This record gives sequence, C-alpha cells and structure tokens, in this order.
Amino acid sequence: MKRSTFVSLGLLSGLLVLQPSAVSAQQPQEIPFDSTADFLKLPPGRNFGEGAGIALNSKGHVFIYTRDGDAGHVLAPRAARLWEFGPDGRVIRETTDLYSMAWAHAVRVDKDDNVWLVDNGSDMVVKLNPEGRVIMVLGRRRESLPGLHAFQHPYDHPTPAARATVFNEPTDIAWDPQGNIFISDGYKNMSVAKLDKNGAWVKRIGKGNMAERGSGPGEFNNLHGIAADAQRHIYVADRGNARIPVFDSDLKYLREIKIDVPAPPGATSTIYPAGTPIPGGAKHFEPGAPWALCITPGPGPQVLYSADAYPGRVYKLTLDGKVLGFFGKDGKELKQFNWIHAMACPSENEVYVAELLTWRHQKITLKPGPSQRIAR
Repeated sequence: MKRSTFVSLGLLSGLLVLQPSAVSAQQPQEIPFDSTADFLKLPPGRNFGEGAGIALNSKGHVFIYTRDGDAGHVLAPRAARLWEFGPDGRVIRETTDLYSMAWAHAVRVDKDDNVWLVDNGSDMVVKLNPEGRVIMVLGRRRESLPGLHAFQHPYDHPTPAARATVFNEPTDIAWDPQGNIFISDGYKNMSVAKLDKNGAWVKRIGKGNMAERGSGPGEFNNLHGIAADAQRHIYVADRGNARIPVFDSDLKYLREIKIDVPAPPGATSTIYPAGTPIPGGAKHFEPGAPWALCITPGPGPQVLYSADAYPGRVYKLTLDGKVLGFFGKDGKELKQFNWIHAMACPSENEVYVAELLTWRHQKITLKPGPSQRIAR
C-alpha cells in the first residue's frame, strides 16, 4: 500500500476533507448483485499481493497482475507477478522473471488473446502471445546501475518533458478496432500516447510533464486508466480531475463524462474516514473520481463501468455518460471494495475487480432492474 499511496497522493497538493452528501431522490439507485471472492485457486502456501490488474481472454482465462513478494522499485526487489488461471480457477501459468516486471499496474488482453503488461515501475509495456512469450516491447526501463539514482528517493523517477517512444510511469492500455494502441502515460507524463498496431509511434496529447498537469480539454492530472469502444472512441480515467474525457481515435477531444452521484450519509473510507483531512488531494477521493474503467465488448450496445475509491462504488454508465446505477461501498468484507485498481467486464452483468487494500479479487454478478439495463 505504501507505494500506491505515495504515487496517488503525492501528485496533488492541498487538503481534502471527506464530507458525505445526502442522496437526491433523482439520483441513480443501487444495483443488486452477488459476489464471489474465492474463485481463483492459488497453490498451497501462496497468496496474492495488492490487486493491480485483472483481465480475461476469449477462453475465460483470468489474468492477475499483482504486487507481491518484497515490494520495491526496480533498484530494489521487484513487486510484480503475473498469474493465469483457467475457467475452473486453477493455475495455468505463473510469470515472474521478465525484465519489465517491477511495479505492476495493469494487465489487458487484446482481441487476439495477446496479454499486455503495463508496469509503472519499469516504464515499460510488454506484449505476450497466448503461450506467454514476449513478442513486443514498448518503452525502456531506466538503467539499474549502482549509484545511478543515489540522490533520489527510491520511488522518485526523474520528470523530464515527455518524448516519443518513452514512458514515465504508464498506467493502462487500450486498442481501437483497427488495432491502434493507446497508452495512458499517467503519473509523470500526464498524457495519452498513440501507436499503430505494429508499435510505431504516432502521437501524444497532454502537457507531457507532471509539473504542467492541466484540467482543460486534452489536458490531464494523473491518468489512471483507459478504455476504448467499438466506435473508436477512447475513454480516459482522468483521476486527478475526477472526470472521464472522451476522444476519437485521432485523439481529438469530443466530450467529458462527470459522475455526479453524491456519497450517501455515513459513507466511510478505510484509509481516510469521513472528516479526515487527506494530504494531497482534492479530486482523487471525490465520489465518482475514476480509478478504473472497463467497457463491455459487445456485440450490441456497450456499457462503461467506472470505479471510485470513495465511497467505494462501481458505476454502470451508457457510453454517452448516463449513470444507470451503481453498486458496492467501502469496506473489507464481501461485496465491499477497498480501492478498486482494475476491472474487467466480459459482459453487461459480469464484472471482475482487483483491489489494492484487501489483496483480493471479486467476481461480481449483477441483477439490474429494467431501468438499470442498457437499451437494446
């Protein structure tokens, strides 16, 4: 947790005091749901660390990118491990020895069942084929020579202006239907990068420097996730601005989505209870601030899911931003969430979540009412 807290809160300044608001009668309502937290079967004596990434392939295999072992930066012991589980929840493959695996942030699976690892400790994005072999490498890890960063905090990456082909703590990846690659270069470069399907650099949008993060169209403040729909629209979890800006596949700004569902009376936060000053953050812990995104694959109308950290909910939206409903609340028990860091949604009523603070993953089955279903 120390790493994620440092990164999430260290990018902001000032204080936030969580103040729950009354829920308006016109606000969307909670979606009934069931949850299973023991659907993945680790070998005896093994445990997950922080739930950084979760994804599914076309065969129903579940991929978990977790921070476990001795947590640290690339100059110290590594904190990244990839697990692959079959539909029955049993282990198929464990991967630990890639040069890029330093501080797990996201795992995604493309339409051809290739597995992509986004690692914000090594500044790298790596593509694995379905057999687990490396077939593409994007970005480059900084040299780990003794003394190279002797005067820097072990978590503190340099923050030069962004340049093509290089990332600085990337957070997530998505693809349009043509296979173009979109990477949220989120913690330090404050930008979205586009590459073609072969990994050739196309362009970058955003300020390109942590010191110049912004809130205007095409500007960002800690991009924590990214997703794409079938219409070639790109959705960005602009967490530090508590919004989801939407772009076309040329990264032209189209619109933004703001989730305006107040926290219910008495809502709590495990790390920062209501009324507690939060060092650093005005936006990260607003209700609806997007920490993780996923979009259902179709066919038919697609659904957008977005998760916040406070009050610990997942929101179900149409692609034009209408909130159909929400589910969950902060907590450590089943059907509660502690900092959802990643989601996968293979269908409208099936959502998988990875949580940081509980070191767990939940399989969610939704039971929406008529008004909470997508129109078909």
